[in-house]
Amino acid sequence: MKRVFISVTNDLSTDQRVAKVCKTLTNNNYEVILIGRKLKNSKNISRNYTTKRFKLLFNNGFLFFAEFNLRLFIYLLFHKKDILLANDLDTLLPNFLVSKLQNKKLVFDSHELFSEIPELVNRPKVKSFWMILEDLIIPKLKNNYTVCDSIAKHYKNKYQTNFKTIKNLPFQKELKKGNFNFDTKNQKIILYQGATNLGRGLNLMIETVKLIDNCCFVIIGDGDEFLNLKLKVASEKLEKKYFY
Repeated sequence: MKRVFISVTNDLSTDQRVAKVCKTLTNNNYEVILIGRKLKNSKNISRNYTTKRFKLLFNNGFLFFAEFNLRLFIYLLFHKKDILLANDLDTLLPNFLVSKLQNKKLVFDSHELFSEIPELVNRPKVKSFWMILEDLIIPKLKNNYTVCDSIAKHYKNKYQTNFKTIKNLPFQKELKKGNFNFDTKNQKIILYQGATNLGRGLNLMIETVKLIDNCCFVIIGDGDEFLNLKLKVASEKLEKKYFY
């Protein structure tokens, strides 16, 4: 049975794309070891494959990426593996170095166009660092996939590197009808499920739902902008229309 080490910088519990990849590999007789990080509010997880979460001294900014990548490099270097799977550019460097040092197959999953994420577009110095890393590594990769054809085409045009498209679609499953733990009687529900990060349109949705009668906006998720969203709702006294 081949061992696949999959790495991602989040805390694992809410990343459905990575969970689907792990489940698919496990169902096809691969031994999966999923690596992420552990935060103070991280929930316990129970999967039918191995998980490893680093508890870090730094949890944002350049020091976070530096610490996580160093820890990841050391961990990958000293564990037996057959395949390395890096999720996004922020885990690619240690995976790439270990693949070269130990002659292991490397697979790259680009969840987004990392160099153009909202957190980087107005930070030219930080963005230039990730662009340099991208320019150095991505042209050398052979086994790549991403979430949509437009990103695949971008990398093809820029680096002459082929990316397959694997869309981020949910598993089909039946759900029993349930109730929220707050009153939604006589209201239509707009539901957002996912990371509450920049660029997700959540501030715009809050402004929009204010204008819709008999409607509430429910957010299921967490992220960098979660506290700011709650403060916005509280400052405008909109608690009856927005739930978390």
